[in-house]
Amino acid sequence: MLESRRSAYLFATFVTIAMGHNMVLIKSLLFQVEPLVLTYLRMAFCAITLVLLSIGYGFTVPKGKQQWLYLFIASFFGIFLHQITLALGLELSQAANGALILGLNPLTTTLFAALLLKEPLSKGHYIGIFLGFVGIFSIVFKGFSTFSFSLGDIWLLISMATQAFSFIYFRKLADTMHVVQVNMYTYLLGALLLSIIPLTQDMSSVLTFNGFIWFKIFLASAVLTALGFIGWNMCLHRLGAGGASIFLNVITITAVFGSIVYLGEPLLTQHIVGFLFISAGIWISTRQKRLKETESVELIINERNSHSS
Repeated sequence: MLESRRSAYLFATFVTIAMGHNMVLIKSLLFQVEPLVLTYLRMAFCAITLVLLSIGYGFTVPKGKQQWLYLFIASFFGIFLHQITLALGLELSQAANGALILGLNPLTTTLFAALLLKEPLSKGHYIGIFLGFVGIFSIVFKGFSTFSFSLGDIWLLISMATQAFSFIYFRKLADTMHVVQVNMYTYLLGALLLSIIPLTQDMSSVLTFNGFIWFKIFLASAVLTALGFIGWNMCLHRLGAGGASIFLNVITITAVFGSIVYLGEPLLTQHIVGFLFISAGIWISTRQKRLKETESVELIINERNSHSS
């Protein structure tokens, strides 16, 4: 599907624009649906979609207690906690804040990988992480004009951190299982954990949903979340982490633009400042990786040329 570099870039652009709209769509649904009810329905749809997709790949049963432990950790932090705190945060904060705060995910994942997996950090990583967190705090603390903060932004920070933490275990699982299978098991386990919601929450409101609300829930779950995440992993596989990282800003820009156009949210100075700091942080921290990938490609080309001459 992604034979040429050009088609891979076009596909990555399409996927990231779609994923950026998901933040806006979830925020719009929260005007009509309770956060926990929406979270449960979205993850249930995601799990069903991924189970159906996994049929084409054949079911792989996780081997050993370690894989099941990794799946549980990834599901608990990356689905259960992440999705609950995301919905609670977006209910109380702007979609633009959510997009920008979650944009720090790559840098936070890098930090967790250094702390938990003992992956070495370069000077660029330290600078990038510092700039990224300056950007986030400028959003949370309203451009540093005040040190008061929104509870919604705190929920979003927790949501970002739990997802970044789960990616550490997702990476471990992806070394031994197909990415669709990993997604299927994590979303399925996550949906099972979230089944506590209908047991403790009044779900009678779902009986009042019209067809358009159900369509938006399906779009925000099965299409933009489940299929979007698989599409993003295809981009990672084809372009590499360094090449795909430049498209992370497309998600953020699309979500911020959508929040202004569709939701009528104001574009504030702290949003611009935060975006610039976070973007600079991601660019600096991934620059070394992109240089290494370029050097590897050039080495392969030179070797081929020397063999053919």
